[in-house]
Amino acid sequence: MMARAGVLIATLSLVASPAAGQDYTHPKAMGLPAPGFERPDPDRLRLALDNGLVVYVAEDDRAPLVTLTAFVAAGSGHGEPGEAAVLGEALRRGPSSMSGSAFREALSDMAAAYSVAVGREETEITLDVPAEDAWRALGLLSAVLRQPAFSGSASGGPGRTSQAEGIDWASSIAGAIAAFDSRLYEGHAFGRSATAAQMEAVNGGGAQRFHRSYFVPSNVTLAVAGDFDVAEARRRTTSAFSSWNGGDRPDPVTFPAVSTSVPRRVVTAEAAKLQGWIVIGHELPVVPREERAALEVMDYILGAYHLDSRLFRESRELRGLTNDNSSFLEPGLRGPGAYTFRTYGRPETVRLLVEVTFRELDKIRSSEATGDEIFVAKGALVDGIYASRYATGIDAAGSYAREWLREGSHDWSASYPDRIRAVTLEQVQAAARSYIHPDRMIISVVGPLEEIRASPMIESEPQLNAWGRVERADAGGR
Repeated sequence: MMARAGVLIATLSLVASPAAGQDYTHPKAMGLPAPGFERPDPDRLRLALDNGLVVYVAEDDRAPLVTLTAFVAAGSGHGEPGEAAVLGEALRRGPSSMSGSAFREALSDMAAAYSVAVGREETEITLDVPAEDAWRALGLLSAVLRQPAFSGSASGGPGRTSQAEGIDWASSIAGAIAAFDSRLYEGHAFGRSATAAQMEAVNGGGAQRFHRSYFVPSNVTLAVAGDFDVAEARRRTTSAFSSWNGGDRPDPVTFPAVSTSVPRRVVTAEAAKLQGWIVIGHELPVVPREERAALEVMDYILGAYHLDSRLFRESRELRGLTNDNSSFLEPGLRGPGAYTFRTYGRPETVRLLVEVTFRELDKIRSSEATGDEIFVAKGALVDGIYASRYATGIDAAGSYAREWLREGSHDWSASYPDRIRAVTLEQVQAAARSYIHPDRMIISVVGPLEEIRASPMIESEPQLNAWGRVERADAGGR
């Protein structure tokens, strides 16, 4: 008996020894060296052509690939209703100098990934190809930007999407986002749709006029990055784009504000699924420069980046209700954006997920964050998120091209680490009070509504109608 007891004690000590040897010193007391990250010099990457086009060229030899991206300061909010959408289809068909089938064949021959994303204020066109086809692809991109194929059948062709075939996205988170957006931007330039008469004007020349006005070299920036010789890449880029002529850069458009109605609204859509999807949020006004850093720190603490945030801990770690509950801070450039909180779960958890989310929104507005929370947020934003924007050639070229299009300089990104490090706990709470308004949220829920309603309470959570007036929408958001 004594021998067996001795073996047991020895075994337990071996099992416990790794934990006993762990270092529980707080990171603040570890004396860790500063990461010392320095972003690449943007002046070294920038290529400015005489026609006003600015290009960022960066080597990235991690794989034998090249990524070409064009950023255009024009989106669906610009021009007349329908013009940007029709132009987007023309861009997807390729250049007017090629038939649609020839363009698709060229992409297939290069094993290229081609996408066109028309946003509310900007358009982004991306072409990924093997390095051996880089200059052929560069010529195609130049041709598409100058003269897209307005004529031809609807492409059904390449467009930006991460949606796998066979998945009913309208009956999931995409449907909940669409329902939210349809209410938030109702009657606004960002949510408009063209009438039959307007579409006739668009197809009669409106989309071409939109292209001539906004797709000019001075209103576009390019990112050219990949496995190539930089000197050759700069030479090839100059050759492909230097003859592109266009008018002056159009004056920036300032879009009117939008206000989420008070009291709150609950938008529901029926979907015969095993879980429900939730989007909670409201408009985000254009954020003044001096308030952006505090807003980012507050957002990180609350729910950003699917990491160890308050929403994540309360919804997943402590209760096991969901795999994710995250915040999405989407500021506009010269018009309203959105601030949303998105989660999902089985029908019996949906009402509690809404309740938990609102509890955390109230909490971050009513009390200061902790010193540890702000310490972690600052480190993650500066040494993680910020550094990742310039970690590779593709990252750096894209980040700089986008920033130049919006700011016309790189002063903003250069000062980012210092601005984040200067944020105080008081500023974090002030940002929460300024940019989170629980009393005027839109709550969008897609899922098996009767199961959600009939599920027994877990923590005395209320029915969805307790949060505001209920409106029904189809799963596509209408």
